Amino acid sequence: MNITEQEKHIVSLFRKLPSEESQTEIIKAWCQTGRDITNPQTYLSIYFYEESLNTIIDRVGELKLLEESYTALKELLIYKFNNGNIYSDIIVTLYPDGNYEYKYWYDEERVYKVEFDYAKLGSKGFPHAMAKALVFYHLEDIKFNRKYNRIIMTFEIKDGEPFVDLYLINGRKQTLPVYDSEKIEKYGDIISENTSNVETWLKEHYENTNHGMLKDVWKPWNKIVVSVPPSGYLNELEDIHYYLDEVELEKDFFLEGY
Repeated sequence: MNITEQEKHIVSLFRKLPSEESQTEIIKAWCQTGRDITNPQTYLSIYFYEESLNTIIDRVGELKLLEESYTALKELLIYKFNNGNIYSDIIVTLYPDGNYEYKYWYDEERVYKVEFDYAKLGSKGFPHAMAKALVFYHLEDIKFNRKYNRIIMTFEIKDGEPFVDLYLINGRKQTLPVYDSEKIEKYGDIISENTSNVETWLKEHYENTNHGMLKDVWKPWNKIVVSVPPSGYLNELEDIHYYLDEVELEKDFFLEGY
């Protein structure tokens, strides 16, 4: 890749995104990404500012131009990454006379904060995501008849391995299996795949909160019990319960921000 030509190409795309300021003022495009731009899941964002970086400028252009801008910028960052130059931030300064300037750097503090906030949001949302997935997808996959008051989802880590248990409480307060023998025989592959996915997500949630970047703000746990109503929408105070060795934990560590 010719870096100079790629940078020129990106500038030309940025200038095509319309704004009145483009003709008379200095515009700065601040491009931000995460730790590993080669990972398809890594975000990439572009914000346009006036010269002091205090005011964001709305630049609404054609969707195709926006997509081309993101693609070209990602190609540039990936090329640099693969050649040992790892950057999380770029500021491209666009001058009215047609000149431009690039500034590259890596902002560990910002990258870590984004990762931390994302991990915390995802961990708070884990019980909610599992409840919605169960009601709106997993049960739909097996044509489930929703004549129940609650489904109790139990997520547990035993000797480092994830276990998932489901049972329902019907209108007569009877406790019954969610998947009866006939359903398992008919939908065995679907049930097995869904359970396997949930176990994977459960282990990731456990590792992230017990041993990962959230370990200092999340109380250690090895069991979650979630009471799911037919709506699939949970009440944080009443429906989500974390345990450590069968002792229920106070919820302050994950309720913050709700």
